[in-house]
Amino acid sequence: MPARLISVINMKGGVGKSTTTVSLAETLAHHQRRRVLIIDLDPQTNASIMAAGPDKWNTLRENERTLDFFFESYIVQQKPKPFKSLIESKVSDLKGKPDVALCAAAPEFRIVERDMIENFVKRGFHIDQIQKWICERFANGLKTVINDYDYILIDCPPGISLFAEAALIAADAILVPTIPDYVSRLGLITFRKRALRLINERRGGASQLMVLATKYDESFSLHRSEAQLLKDNLGEAMFDVRIPQHVDIAKAAEWSETPRTFEQKYGAMAGTVKKLGEEFQGKVELAPAL
Repeated sequence: MPARLISVINMKGGVGKSTTTVSLAETLAHHQRRRVLIIDLDPQTNASIMAAGPDKWNTLRENERTLDFFFESYIVQQKPKPFKSLIESKVSDLKGKPDVALCAAAPEFRIVERDMIENFVKRGFHIDQIQKWICERFANGLKTVINDYDYILIDCPPGISLFAEAALIAADAILVPTIPDYVSRLGLITFRKRALRLINERRGGASQLMVLATKYDESFSLHRSEAQLLKDNLGEAMFDVRIPQHVDIAKAAEWSETPRTFEQKYGAMAGTVKKLGEEFQGKVELAPAL
């Protein structure tokens, strides 16, 4: 059975997007025994470094095994770099090496995107044609690995870019981690009304939307009220589990050279992250696969 593709995105940074992507991948692989691939589309590379560690990430970058080289190879080479050659298997600092693989990003990714657009514009391409080209190349790469995994989690950059659009169009479901505050809720409304509607038109069908409250503080009345408003407005699209603002979540995002058990890594948040994986699996099975 082909993998379910889930794009993780928010219009703004600082909401725990990459942390959510990696912790979700690890709990799915560790507790549910699923094969998970993380594709990092964010030039900030947080998910890549969290998942593989700085040394492994540097090696991937030096060996031209980051995602920017895949797209660049279409421009500068007659034969593009195989998508599978970018993937590093068995990353994660968990003991037992759960089945988490990584397709890493690099800071140069943003430069590659800009150079590609300039190159195509000079050749007379319109923006819609460029978008279609990127979508086709990304989809072709995904096809070569989609049967190797149960889930593919795509960590998108904040906001909407051509590469983020390609990931959203390819996805079976879209996961939006959001801090339950007024500004974030407005950003989510904007995303649903504008970006998501456009994405659904281009993909030829509606994406399943899932929203997760992150950096949640139960003692903060604004968080409680905004989380309830989100639940009232979104219904089943809103996760029941909420990821607290907790030091153990921050510590888990730091790479450890010494392998850790799941409980050692996530500390007091181990149960919450496990529940996230369980609820995620229940929700995503409802997503219509493309």
